[in-house]
Amino acid sequence: MPVVAIRKFLSNLSIQNKFLVINLAVTTTALSFAVIMAVFGEYLTKRDFIMESLNVQAKMVASNTTAALVFKDEKGAEDILQAFISSPQVHIAAIYDAQGGVLASYIRQGIKNNISDLHMSENDHDDIETEIHQHKDDSLLSNKIHINQEISFEGDIIGNLFIEADISGMYSNIINYLIYTTIVALIGLSLASLLLLKLRKSITAPLQNLSGLMDTVIQKNDYSVRVEHTTDDEIGILSRGFNEMLSHIQVNDEKLAHELSERYRAEEHLDKLAYYDVITDLPNRHFFHEHLERTVEHAITTKQVMALLFLDLDNFKIVNDTLGHKTGDMLLKQASSRLSNVLRKNDYICRIGGDEFAIIVENINHVDDISIVSEKCIDALSNPFVFEGNNFFIGVSIGISICPEDATVSNDLLVNADMAMYEAKLRGKNNYQYFNKKMNDEHSRKFQLESDLRHAIDKGQLELYYQPQVDSHDETLCGIEALMRWHHPEKGMISPGEFIPIAEETGLIPSLGQWLINTACEDCNRLVKAGITDVSIAINISGIQIRDNAFIDTVRNALDTFKTQAGLLEFELTESILMDDSSLVIDKVNKLRAMGILVAIDDFGTGFSSMSYLKSFPINKLKIDRSFISGLPQSSEDTSITRAIIAMAHGMNIGVVAEGVEHADQIDFLCEHDCDVFQGYYYAKPMPLAELLKLYEQRRRADGHFHLARVNI
Repeated sequence: MPVVAIRKFLSNLSIQNKFLVINLAVTTTALSFAVIMAVFGEYLTKRDFIMESLNVQAKMVASNTTAALVFKDEKGAEDILQAFISSPQVHIAAIYDAQGGVLASYIRQGIKNNISDLHMSENDHDDIETEIHQHKDDSLLSNKIHINQEISFEGDIIGNLFIEADISGMYSNIINYLIYTTIVALIGLSLASLLLLKLRKSITAPLQNLSGLMDTVIQKNDYSVRVEHTTDDEIGILSRGFNEMLSHIQVNDEKLAHELSERYRAEEHLDKLAYYDVITDLPNRHFFHEHLERTVEHAITTKQVMALLFLDLDNFKIVNDTLGHKTGDMLLKQASSRLSNVLRKNDYICRIGGDEFAIIVENINHVDDISIVSEKCIDALSNPFVFEGNNFFIGVSIGISICPEDATVSNDLLVNADMAMYEAKLRGKNNYQYFNKKMNDEHSRKFQLESDLRHAIDKGQLELYYQPQVDSHDETLCGIEALMRWHHPEKGMISPGEFIPIAEETGLIPSLGQWLINTACEDCNRLVKAGITDVSIAINISGIQIRDNAFIDTVRNALDTFKTQAGLLEFELTESILMDDSSLVIDKVNKLRAMGILVAIDDFGTGFSSMSYLKSFPINKLKIDRSFISGLPQSSEDTSITRAIIAMAHGMNIGVVAEGVEHADQIDFLCEHDCDVFQGYYYAKPMPLAELLKLYEQRRRADGHFHLARVNI
């Protein structure tokens, strides 16, 4: 078998089988060599014995044939050679004289041989031995043995005795001996095999234990197992090394497991930071954009309808700015929890920033399904949020865009939903609106207005208009309300109702408010110089303004810059501003009052039902909202509310201003119930300061008072 084939054969065997095969091969080789050597030794021994026996016979016969050879007695020589009959190995014997001639010969019966072949040259006496050797084959393994014995007389060689013996009969004994030794060797090999089978367990069993232990470690991934018993031999050293290796692996595995666990937690944390909002645990903007894109693609591919709801919490900024970010975060958590609880299992809600959320609604069968989800969201946030024992009400404005009806690209779908949400804001908040193409035009106009508004102050496009306020007792001018106007170079006059909300949404209110206060202070000085010294200017202050940390400093700087009397300024705040953060607003109002500035509540009656806050604020005036005045005196509800407001305010020593006065019967009713001040088109529309000064010159009485009885401009 080739060496490569042997190696391949051994490589496929187990260690114990390799051990058995190798040991059997070695034992078999050794026994085979022993048998061969024993048989060969037996062969040599028997051959040597026959050779020695023949040499003895040859010497004896040579000695006996001396006389026959001297006297050329052929008959006597032949009789002597007949002695070889008793030696069965001797087949041929011959006596040669000194000249090489055959004196006598012996040929065993049955042996055919031409004795003449043994004849040698008569003249070549010196080479007789060489000639004789040419007729014999005495190789070690030959079955013929040739003996040449010299015959001497009185010291002279007178002839030679040649004997040829056949030892082939010895081979049967050798074969029998071979069979015997082979049987003995096989018995020995069998005993050796049995012994090997017994002994291999002491060698291979520990190896099998190691192999089984290794399989256990691999299958169960358990590095705590150990080899229990070890010896002092090589296998024991291997076992102890294996135990030490397992110990190192176990320690390293535990370290690696700990590191992997820490890394997994870190990656999980990073993944959560990347895809989930920390405050609400909702998917964040990053997750939202990826999921929205996949959802839109799926809807287009499967020709299904899906919708995107863009939610913005109403009045959240007020709570966040007044009660702090901690309370704002708690509100966001509660709001997100309420919204999540009303959604279907396959709807996704994400917080995409600030107080904005987005809901992805898939597999829509009917548009009414979207309305149901939107109404559930509005209802979920209608109940008050309770923080530190106080109830806070927020709403939600929802914009809806539908794929593929409104857009087939995720970004366009989001933009459309955003525009629809702003439409919901404009429609009074706490409602939902579906996107339509008209909104896109309005959004474009709004975007352009926002861009133009940022430059309106620097370009001098803003102007203050003033609407007079009339004392109900003598119809003289007692105050004016400053109303901002924007003279757009292309779009003409733009009302505050259009650009003020844009300013609030884009963060332009602080700069517009600062311009308004500065301009009002400057115009107040012009009024004083014109002789109008007892007329206050009312300025509308937004919630964003008063919550600005720099608001009080802005007011002080304006008063100091223009040297304006603080008592000639009146700041109008809405009820919602006063209620949203009483502690912060109270502090700001107290600082304004400490400076001498008057404070009025604008649009009174349209805000919160609780009026206990009036006791906490140093209020100078209440302005009854025009929605109540418009129904006077026909509406019993409006008359009842108006009377109640006037009575309550007077009971608290607070002045009352009626907004939106346009008819004489309204004047009569208000005078009958002691309303203090009127403001409305019945007396005058808002006008620039120059027109107001011109009107003053026209209506100034002899006593210097500005009389505005029934003036319609």
